[in-house]
Amino acid sequence: MAEPRRILVVGNGGRECALANAMLLSPGVERLLITPPNWGVVDPHCDADGASRAGVLQIKVDDHAALVAAAKEHRIDLAVVGPEAPLVAGLTDELQAAGIAVLGCNRQAAQLEGSKIFAKEFMARHGIPTGSYEVFDDAVALEKRCEDLSGPCVLKADGLAAGKGVLMCEGRADALTAAARLLVEREFGAACDRVLLEERLYGAEISFTCLISGGEGVLLASSTDYKRIGDQDTGPNTGGMGNICPTPHATDEVVAEFHERIFNPLLAGLKADGLDYRGFLFIGTMLTDAGLKVLEFNVRLGDPEAQVVLPLADTDWPQVFGMAAEGQLDVSSVRARPGACVAVCAATKNYPYGKSEPSEIRGMDRIHARGLLEPRIADDGGVEPPPVAIYFAGVAREPAAAADEPAPAAYRNFYDDLDGARYLAAGGRVLAVSALGDDLSEARRVAYEVLGNLTFDGMKYRSDIGKLR
Repeated sequence: MAEPRRILVVGNGGRECALANAMLLSPGVERLLITPPNWGVVDPHCDADGASRAGVLQIKVDDHAALVAAAKEHRIDLAVVGPEAPLVAGLTDELQAAGIAVLGCNRQAAQLEGSKIFAKEFMARHGIPTGSYEVFDDAVALEKRCEDLSGPCVLKADGLAAGKGVLMCEGRADALTAAARLLVEREFGAACDRVLLEERLYGAEISFTCLISGGEGVLLASSTDYKRIGDQDTGPNTGGMGNICPTPHATDEVVAEFHERIFNPLLAGLKADGLDYRGFLFIGTMLTDAGLKVLEFNVRLGDPEAQVVLPLADTDWPQVFGMAAEGQLDVSSVRARPGACVAVCAATKNYPYGKSEPSEIRGMDRIHARGLLEPRIADDGGVEPPPVAIYFAGVAREPAAAADEPAPAAYRNFYDDLDGARYLAAGGRVLAVSALGDDLSEARRVAYEVLGNLTFDGMKYRSDIGKLR
């Protein structure tokens, strides 16, 4: 297809903010709408009056009928579906049935994330290395099995649990507590209908981000995610507290192993199983003493992987996404940018299990005054990512701007609007500061220096993102 000019981004987390910002680097985009609103979307091509090509809609990601209707009404050329829940629920299928091109896999392929058991069985069928596992749907049987444990393990809810359904257990006592949370208390609802008891793997964690379409696939820069809430990997798992890219753990030998033992069998397995995959696939792995093993599949960009991987790609994303949505991915069109990127997430006081009162985010004006948030004009006239990006996730705007007014000026870049609106930490992972540098050390230094300018009540973040373990 021709490069899409009118784009709808579904989802309003940090991942979707990064996707929208990456696509708006292209001057070919005429209009980009994001729903629900994310106020961290930045248009580098605003006119002299601040008019933006970006806009917001007030449609929830689970309102498929309204999303399809909006895509038609706004003459959308391409819908980019960010979160896993609408993919698993079949939004792609419904948009495609309405004639809308979609970057995001269909319902059948989305089972790779929608069911951890489906993913494990897929890997077993196609010889993809992963940890051993057992499946339980009966609390008594799982409790009895946990009583027999002699060492660490992992318990996982089978279904979607917003990144929180993975419980790391040091031994029998932890496992019994986790088993009760999953199959008795059903902490994650229907996701706990079935539970996996898995082998605990040890080693360096490596995130492989891939774009797949038409039976072809390309690997973007590899990264390392920091899942636990606290420094030195302490506390509960989260959706991700930071990321570094490229990861030093992904040596040439490790990347070659990934292609041979994981990626090539996966592409062959998708074809053999008749899964028409069109979109990003995040493959979380552990570099164990026995080699790479897959921890999980995510049928979309990881978050905060998106916040470090996308800035390090020298790619016209709307064009690439349009081709991928049509099943015609040109792998040569995805090119790497030199350097490194580090993202550090700031979260509310009670994250990941409790809510916090909204609090004003202070200090963004100081960062903008330093010019770090402005995209750069390359020697060839193209636009490159800014040295620093602030990707919004749990951020509210007060007063809230009107959604999707006809004039593009209804949406302004947040740093041009600081005098007219307050931005509030509204819950969970609030934002991420993502910094580019010549190497990881420089990117890490800049990310923490910039983050030090920001504050809100109860703000917390890890201090060891990028400290190699």
